[in-house]
Amino acid sequence: MNTPLGRMLSALVLAALLFGAGCPRQTRPAPSSPTTPTPSTATPPAKPAGGVVLAYSVSALSHQFFVDMMAGVEDEAKKEGATLLKADAGANAGKQLSDIEDLLQKNPKVMLITPQDSDAIKPAVEACNKKGVPVVIIDIGASGGRIDSFIISDNEQGGRLAGEYIAKHVPAGAKVAHIQCQLGAANARKRGEGFTAVMKAKGLSVIPPQPADSMRDKAMTVMENLLEANPEIAAVFCENDPMAVGATIAAKSADRLQGMTVVGFNGDPEALDAIRKGEMAATVMQFPYDMGVAGVQQAMKLARGEKAQAQVKVAVELVTKDNIGRFAGYRRKASETG
Repeated sequence: MNTPLGRMLSALVLAALLFGAGCPRQTRPAPSSPTTPTPSTATPPAKPAGGVVLAYSVSALSHQFFVDMMAGVEDEAKKEGATLLKADAGANAGKQLSDIEDLLQKNPKVMLITPQDSDAIKPAVEACNKKGVPVVIIDIGASGGRIDSFIISDNEQGGRLAGEYIAKHVPAGAKVAHIQCQLGAANARKRGEGFTAVMKAKGLSVIPPQPADSMRDKAMTVMENLLEANPEIAAVFCENDPMAVGATIAAKSADRLQGMTVVGFNGDPEALDAIRKGEMAATVMQFPYDMGVAGVQQAMKLARGEKAQAQVKVAVELVTKDNIGRFAGYRRKASETG
């Protein structure tokens, strides 16, 4: 058809073919089910900087113990190439709930939490559960919600170590004081249970325990009151080192420290210094840096869709003037110092 009409018809056919070839790339694809996305052969988007996003809510960076724990979390996250979102609750359980709510808005792959209070943290854990974000608890514990992995020191054994040490260094029938952390801290309750079991077995008299909420200043006040009410106190067990240091200061100020056996829990630098000076007798050493590392290791398993270890117990050790040299320089990679 080499006539003008023929040439016009040929041009129209060619245009139709060209137009038809371009239609599939311009039409809107049929909507797909949210649970069964349409397979795509397109090149996947580049991996975001930092890879997996982890979030960590810590109870209080005013405590050296949690500073070291944070260091372990940070170092291991960096090693894994993960982005770490952080929030410090400042020892405020209400603020921690708000912090975790804010962190969840940033869609982390896993939420790591060191609770300020085991009972108060329950709604935050349940919020993570509802959103489908796995939860790793490092230290202290949570009284509700689904926990995917729990990293904890062997607190009950630590309390027993403290009790056995005191029992060896006080006379029969001596009075012993017991200063508690915040009553909502499940890990500290375990320390108290271990300590109390040994005191009972050894037949030692324990003054009714009083809480000082893990704080040095409160422990000073509690110890002052105990000393005033009890003319003779042979020993005191404090469920953490800030309180042990506070109790030591109070006893020293009252001229009652001489001959008193003060035992703490954590292995904080101030406590170690007090042991070197002969003001404190002992502390139960925890390894917070290693706990932070273990927390991220379990979180990364969960981020990869693997099953995490339900509970990881990190060993504790009793530190006295006789073995303190083994812990020289410790604050972070404690397990490497002996």
